[in-house]
Parts: sequence; structure tokens; C-alpha cells
Amino acid sequence: MAKPVVLLIGGQDPQGCAGIAADIATVQHHDAHALPLITALTEQSSKGLNNLGAVSPEKLLAQFANCQADFTIDAVKIGLIPNLAIAEAIKQVLLQLPGVPVVLDPVLASTSGGQSVSKEVQQFIETELLPMATLLTPNLNELKQLTTESATSESGAAQLHTAGLKACLVKGGHAEGDIASDYFVFDEAEFYIYQTMLDNKVRGTGCVLASSIASHLASGQDIRDAVVLAKAYVTRGIRQSETVGPYQVIHHSRESLALEDMPKLCYQPELIGQEFDFPPCPKQLGIYPVVDSPDWVQKLIDEGIETIQLRVKDKSGSELQQQITSTLNYLNGKTVSFFVNDHWELAIEAGAYGVHLGQEDLHDAQLKQIADAGLRLGISTHSYWELARALAVNPSYIALGPIYATTSKQMPFSPQGIDRLQQWVDLLQDRYPVVAIGGINLERAEALKPTGVSSVAMITAITLADDYRKATRDLLTLWQ
Repeated sequence: MAKPVVLLIGGQDPQGCAGIAADIATVQHHDAHALPLITALTEQSSKGLNNLGAVSPEKLLAQFANCQADFTIDAVKIGLIPNLAIAEAIKQVLLQLPGVPVVLDPVLASTSGGQSVSKEVQQFIETELLPMATLLTPNLNELKQLTTESATSESGAAQLHTAGLKACLVKGGHAEGDIASDYFVFDEAEFYIYQTMLDNKVRGTGCVLASSIASHLASGQDIRDAVVLAKAYVTRGIRQSETVGPYQVIHHSRESLALEDMPKLCYQPELIGQEFDFPPCPKQLGIYPVVDSPDWVQKLIDEGIETIQLRVKDKSGSELQQQITSTLNYLNGKTVSFFVNDHWELAIEAGAYGVHLGQEDLHDAQLKQIADAGLRLGISTHSYWELARALAVNPSYIALGPIYATTSKQMPFSPQGIDRLQQWVDLLQDRYPVVAIGGINLERAEALKPTGVSSVAMITAITLADDYRKATRDLLTLWQ
């Protein structure tokens, strides 16, 4: 497959620590191709920005004509806009790229001080470029310059959304405290992404973050996944940062991401940094049927199943409570990990081994009550941003699905496939058991086993089998 192509519009840092130089390195380490479109040849050092050094609009548009001559552009990242004429030329460029995702990093001043971008450029960004952007990535100071001095992350982003902005990621890495928290909002959702603050004071992080997001958008990632993956990339780059001259600079790498670099995600600011302590599960949960009745639980336990989930969607209240209780009475004295899907209050009351929650259930569940009751917690994930949400909860295991197309449940997500499962296993398995679910039968379970996945969950491969006993025994034999 051809590499995705990212158009990089920004200024040249003569010291090579930020701007276009950082953008190019980022895009290349995301296995994409960079097309640099220079807006300014800046004069700057550790003492500040002395001269913006804007190129002419004619030169900028001539550069763009050459970029378009031989490449199809998949995403755009915009950095330094030195004057109004260049801002107007950038608008002309974007008008020629309809439908292409655009990440706008509003570089309004150098962190080392000196000359800054004029008010008229800021106004042009607000009125003309923001409605053309897919995502704006300001820090809080830049957000206040584009809105009002009293703006918070939430109010400032809302003000820009009203003015036509599609999505905003307000960076919080320069805030005081032990946790760095960013605020992300777009039409479908809003959430907070946070990580432990690193001590390293690194140059060029804003450029790298925006270029990383643009690279992921160019390769077709969902914008939420692009943000989460970019945050992980920058965190690793900061953690492994290198000393160059008077600066600490990002370390770029194509290595697989590490769990310690993954951000966490929550939906309310009061949950930022909140910690949960759920009991661990066995590292190998094995064959994990998901069934809809106590009768199926009993039949499969009799065949040797040791991990099972009761998922009942058509009953509630006392009737469901009775089913859970009767199941636990049957399991009394047996070494079985029995999970209840969704109904966490009934699971606590009955004394189940654990509860399994989907992402939507995390909004309403009282997680502290579940943890305090000593229940294990499993969480479904279907994307990197949902994984970041699960990591914030610190569950007992993490499920990924659907691995294959499934008929047992309507899914808004495409099949994940073996490669994605391998990524989850490599990233998580030392800390969280990984459960694969969705369209899995004996043949597919055999194909998944070499990934090292802890467990495979299935429904119809057992419950709709001609001989459920044989189907169960074959799966157990395979996994042993």
C-alpha cells in the first residue's frame, strides 16, 4: 500500500528543534510521507524569536503547486502563520483540498519569548480558518488569545465551536500539578485525557502532537483514536527525550507503544486521577462462554468450563436476581469465575465473582461500590480511545472485539482482526489479561492462540452447535 501523505504547513526553526523539522520527523516515524510547505524562515534561539521571516504568498502557493503535482494529500497540519497574506494563501490551499482532514496548531508565540503573531492573523484564524479545520490543538494560553482572557478549556472550546470549529483539543501540559490533563470536544463527545506529568521540559511537543494526529488521520484513524495514539507517542518521546544543545527534544521512534505511555480517559473533570483497585483475575481465563440462561451456565460448567458470563437482556429486577442467585447456588464450592454482564448491583448483592461492563455502562455504574465489594471487573473495548477509558478504571481484564464479524450482536465497529488483537496482547498482557470476543469458533480460536491472548469468548460457537458438549470439549482441549 502507498504511504499516506501529510502536507505540513509551517515555519522553519533554524535550530531544528520545532516547526517543520519536528513535523517531518514525526510524520516519517508514523510511516507516512511528509510534504513540507514553508510559511516562514524564522530567526530564533533559546533567547527568543527575533524575526518571523515570512515567505511571500506567491512562493507559498508555488510550493503547494509542486506538492500537488505528484502527490495525493491525505491530511494537512498547519503551524506558524506569520502574517495575514500567508493566512489568506493558506485558505486558498485548503479550498483546493475539500474533505481532507486539517489539524491546526495555532502557534501564536514562541515559548522562549520574543516576536509574536499579530492580532489580525489571530482574527483571520478565528473567522476564516477555524471553520475549515478538522481539529484545533491550542494550549490554554493560545485558547484564551483566540477567545477571551477568562476562558476555561471548556468555555473557550465551546465558544470556538459556536464559531464553526468542528473539534478542539486543549492541551494542559504546561499546567501546574502532578497530572497533565487535556480536554477534547467534538460533535459526538467530550472527554478528558490525562497522564502523570513528566519532569522533562521538552521543546517542540505541540508540533509533534499535531503532526502525529494528522498522520493518524491520514491513515484513516478515527479522530478519537488519533488523539489518544498521538498523546502516547508524545509521552514516550518526552520520557525518552534527548539533550541537544540547550534543549531537551522529543525522541522519535517506530517502536510499538508501551503501556506506561498510554493516556487515560474520563468524561467528568472530577474523575481525573481517580484510582480504582479491582481484584486480579487469573492470567489465563481460557475458554469463556457468554450465555443467556442459568441452564446454559450449569450445562457448560458440567463440561469443564471454568470462566463464564451470564448476559441476560430480556429480564430485569427480581426475575433476573433469581437467575443470578440460582446460578451461584449451583456453583457453590466449584472453582468457577462467574461474571454477570451489566447488572452490577445484582452481581454485588448476589456475591458474584465479577461483573462485565460495556463502555456505555461505565457512565452509570458505581465503580467504587463494585471494587469495595471485591468483585472483579471486565471491560469491553473496540478502539484505542475506549482502551484509554478502560485503563482509567484499572479493571481486572480487558476485552477486545469484535475480532471477526458476528451475528450475535449489532456492532458499530468493524472486525478488529488478528493484527489488532496482537497489538492489544503485546501492550497489555503483562498487566491485564486480554479476552478476544466476536465471531470466534474452534478454527478461529486456533488461529488466535499464537497471539498469546489470555482468553477467547464465544456465544453461538457453543450454544448453536449441533453437539454443544463436543464443541465445548474441543475448545477446552485446544486451549489446554
